[in-house]
Amino acid sequence: MNAVRLSLLAGMVALVSVLVACEEPKDIGLPPTTAIGVLYTDTLSVKTSTVLLDSVVTDRNSRLFVGQYNDPVFGKVSAKTFGQLYVSGGSFKTEGEIVYDSVRVLVGYSYVYGDTSKTQDIYVHRLTEDMDSTKRYTNTSSVAYAATPLTKITLKPTAAGGAGYGRLPDALGRELLELSKGSGVVQADFQKVFKGIAVVPDAANTTVFGFSNNMFVELYYHKATDSTALGIDFFTTAGKPSFSQIKIDRSATKLAALSLTNSLPASATGGEVFVQSATGVTTRLNFPTLLNLKKESGRIAINRAELNLFVKGSSPGGPIPPLMTLAQTDDNNRILYSPETGTATRLLHLVQVQGGTFQTTNKWYYPQVVAYSSRPKTYTFDVTTYLQSILIGVQANNSLVLLPTTNTSLTTTSQTTGATNFLAQPYINNQLNGAILNGPMNAKLVVFYTYTP
Repeated sequence: MNAVRLSLLAGMVALVSVLVACEEPKDIGLPPTTAIGVLYTDTLSVKTSTVLLDSVVTDRNSRLFVGQYNDPVFGKVSAKTFGQLYVSGGSFKTEGEIVYDSVRVLVGYSYVYGDTSKTQDIYVHRLTEDMDSTKRYTNTSSVAYAATPLTKITLKPTAAGGAGYGRLPDALGRELLELSKGSGVVQADFQKVFKGIAVVPDAANTTVFGFSNNMFVELYYHKATDSTALGIDFFTTAGKPSFSQIKIDRSATKLAALSLTNSLPASATGGEVFVQSATGVTTRLNFPTLLNLKKESGRIAINRAELNLFVKGSSPGGPIPPLMTLAQTDDNNRILYSPETGTATRLLHLVQVQGGTFQTTNKWYYPQVVAYSSRPKTYTFDVTTYLQSILIGVQANNSLVLLPTTNTSLTTTSQTTGATNFLAQPYINNQLNGAILNGPMNAKLVVFYTYTP
């Protein structure tokens, strides 16, 4: 009995060995009526390099930066915020005799990056130059402001977030209150008088704060005949120009030679490639051997394709970005986009989820966002649709770049019209958290595909 069982077991092992050794179904004696090959490859090359994006839009983002931190991986970063203020309700008017009380600026933060062990000072200045509502401000933009600050705010950085305020000059408060008298002031006229604010870090700062676009100037007053306190807010908002200027000194890092005209192949940085979106640093991925698949006889269909990116770690300033998306770029490292018909929205060419399509009018409305997986230390993208679109000639074999994001969805659906709204811009370029890829390889592409004659 035992001999029979051993014989059967040996036969089963032999059969399994044959099955595993084969690459195509026809090799196991089951040829289909139409010759179909089922193939697998993990040898398609992924060329990686660290590049600097040509333009990093920080305008009207969900987060504004102020502060400074000397990052040993990415370099010394210094950030300022510039913002136009919106009048609560769009206009400001008072009636009767009113009395000025006080005015202050309030800032609230929900993000910190860097050394959080010390209290930090930031300064609020008055803009002397108009902000342009038609302009797209980037991390290298600037707006002129008065040299003397209006006030200083002291913040104690904590991971849970916090807020701070500073008393503004009474002369400014009376100036703003004066605008409300008579016929009052509307937003357009208010902007001419008070152009906005710049928030600037102290030279000794060791932390960068992220403000969720919630900076308020609060004006308090009361009627002469009533001691009840009244007030009005002037605040930054996504509806008005606001942006972060971010300067970086990489001279003491592996990225010292990085520039707009000089990318760094992985071989130049010990096999590592880097991502830090708010400063424009990212990893570029190319697939130079992808079109070799078309050399197989017949028509190619991608069944499943995964791009695995292996993370070595982050910088001391903050944790690894929890979410990542992929964008297509041109040869000059500019992210490709299409203008949305009837709006000013730029539809960034992000790699889509598999359910999306590149052949319909709303083809960019399915952006893929993946979460960092801490156990295998990877970001894994489904690039099935993307690779198939290249093989059939719908898309060019462009480079891809990594973009950290702070939202799991980059689109929303209108509650009234049901239309899809593209919302990538507020949630990219808004974090300094960086990623270092290498492990010992930094990227691997795995593809399952079939072909027919």
